[in-house]
Amino acid sequence: MMLHGFRSSKQDFTFGSWKVTAAKNHIMKSKDVERLSDELNMPSLPEMLFGDNVLRIQHMDGYGIEFNAIDALKRVNNMEDTVKVACAQEWQESRADSEHSKEVLRPFDWTFTTDYRGTLLGEDVQMKAASTEERIDIEKLKAREHIMFYEEVLLFEDELHDHGVSTISVKIRVMPSSFFLLQRFFLRVDGVMIRINDTRLYYEDGRDYMLREFSTRENTIAELKVLKSEAYLDYIAKRLKLDLINHAAKEGCSSENNVMGMLENLRYIKEKHSLLRDQISKIADAQKESMETIRKRQSRAMELLKECQEASDLKAESFEGLGQESSMFLDWSDHS
Repeated sequence: MMLHGFRSSKQDFTFGSWKVTAAKNHIMKSKDVERLSDELNMPSLPEMLFGDNVLRIQHMDGYGIEFNAIDALKRVNNMEDTVKVACAQEWQESRADSEHSKEVLRPFDWTFTTDYRGTLLGEDVQMKAASTEERIDIEKLKAREHIMFYEEVLLFEDELHDHGVSTISVKIRVMPSSFFLLQRFFLRVDGVMIRINDTRLYYEDGRDYMLREFSTRENTIAELKVLKSEAYLDYIAKRLKLDLINHAAKEGCSSENNVMGMLENLRYIKEKHSLLRDQISKIADAQKESMETIRKRQSRAMELLKECQEASDLKAESFEGLGQESSMFLDWSDHS
C-alpha cells in the first residue's frame, strides 16, 4: 500500500499558456462517501477515496483536462461482477454490515476497474478528441531534461479485503520543452490476475494539440508464471553459451559441439514446456465450461423439485440436502 499523508496541499505551475494544478486533500468523509455511493448506484466504494484530489491542466482561455476520482468511478461497471473468482462473494459478504452498502448487495465490479481517460474542461470552448496515427515519441521522453515540476496525486485505493489491491493515481512531469502525464489504474487479485489501464498525455511546446494514448493490459497469474519460466530458459541458454565459449577460449579448445548439443536440449525442453502450457490452458477452459453446465443443470433441477414440492405440498428435505452437497462439490472443484 502507498503511504498517505494527511496534509492538504495545492500546487500550481505555469508552462507557457498552460497552468498545471495538483490538489491533494483528506480521505473523503463517510457521509460524503455514502451520498456518492447513492449517486453512482454502487453498493460500495473504495476504502480510501480522495474525492477532492485533482490533477488539472488548464489553458489561460479556460479549456483543458483534469483527472479526479469521482469521474473515474463513474466509469466502473455498477451492474456486473466482471471478475468471477471465489473471493468476490467473500469480499461482498464482508461489507454487508458497512454503513455505505445497500441492504441487498447486488453484482457490481468489486475491483473498481475503470477505463477513465480524463475529464475535458471548458464551457464556451473545449478541447476536441480526434483519432490520429501520430504516437507519443518515447525517445524524446528518454532524453535527459531538467524536470521543472513533478507531482503525483492518488485518486483512490482499495485492498479488496486483503485479496489484492486496486488503485488509480496520476502523475505529471514538466520539462522545458514539454510535459508528460501518466494516469495508471493497477489491479492485482491475489492468485488470479493483474490488470493495468494506462492513460498517457503529452504536450510539446509550440503545438496546438496534445497526444493522448490509452492502453490496457492484463494476464492471469498462472500465465505470468509461465512467461517468467520461459524467460529463465532463454537466459540460461544465452548464459551457458557465453560461459562455454569463454571457457573454450581460455583452454584453447573448441566448444562448438558441446554448446550446440546443450542448446538443442534446451530447445527441446522449451518446446515441451510450451506444449504442456497449451494443454493446461485447454484443460482449464474445458473444466470451467463443464462446471458452468453442471451449475445450470443443477439450478434447473432444483427449480423443478421446488415446483413439484409446492404442487404436492410435500417436504423434500433429502433433495435440499442433495442440492447443498452438489453446491459444496462445485465450490470445491473451483478451488482445485
